[in-house]
Amino acid sequence: MVSVIVPVYKAELYLDKCIKSILGQTYDNIELLLINDGSPDRSGEICDRYAQTDERIKVFHKQNAGVSAARNTGLMNAHGKWIIFVDSDDWLEVDCIEKCLKLINEYHLDFLQFGLKRVDDNGRVLSADGKETAVLSAEEYIRTGKIGICVGGGIFKADIIQAANLRFDTDLKLGEDQLFVYRYISKCKYCNRINNLFYNYRANAESACTISNPQECIKSIKAFQKFELRRIFEPYIQRSILRYFLYPIIRSGILTVRQIYILIQTEKFEMLVPNRKIEKIFLNLYKCSKYAGIFFLRYTLS
Repeated sequence: MVSVIVPVYKAELYLDKCIKSILGQTYDNIELLLINDGSPDRSGEICDRYAQTDERIKVFHKQNAGVSAARNTGLMNAHGKWIIFVDSDDWLEVDCIEKCLKLINEYHLDFLQFGLKRVDDNGRVLSADGKETAVLSAEEYIRTGKIGICVGGGIFKADIIQAANLRFDTDLKLGEDQLFVYRYISKCKYCNRINNLFYNYRANAESACTISNPQECIKSIKAFQKFELRRIFEPYIQRSILRYFLYPIIRSGILTVRQIYILIQTEKFEMLVPNRKIEKIFLNLYKCSKYAGIFFLRYTLS
């Protein structure tokens, strides 16, 4: 059996599509765990309505504590051999689970990651991430540079999660799924990534809202700095900090380049965020020549 864990919060406009995509899978030996995280809209009612029509659905209503706590509730109540995480405004392709299990059983995998599409409310594909690898040991898989950082793009073995007591860090609002994926991979023997675009990720304003708080970024970078497997996953961590934390902050004007430099030095983040990487962000952002950009940066930081 496969347990599909869906944390639900303010998703009344999208929840129907999410639930239907899971219940309509060509592989039907599933349980769907809907974790209503104190949603103030009609999401909880929608969950209950579906639970009355399909015995595979379990609904948990809890006070709002964030997506990590909701996912942890799902993990503590899941009974499947395999675990899939889906956000409540996203959806799966109809043959996702069937095809994943076929590969898992054929190659005796502990972890299978698949492709994601980023789509708008009209279903238009904005971007796609469909990298693939051969079947590899965990060590080889890490070296490929192709690990997906979102829990939504993979299928996890429940026994490994429970044996290692893996849970999501409820203190973090950014990067918590990435740390979970890294810890999980470190416990695996064989991994694989396929280019099938099975997961549809909806682009909306809610997804970007946490970027507006630099303190959340700092908290997450500190968590990466203390991460016990940091050196093994360092290239991935550096890339994520730059792409998902610092670049959006600089682009939005929340902090200036000078403030970012001062922040990195004050918090002693130099090992994770080398200065040359910040320079590269600046050059890409403002589309200036390398020499003009470096001159401007040195003038700004002096």
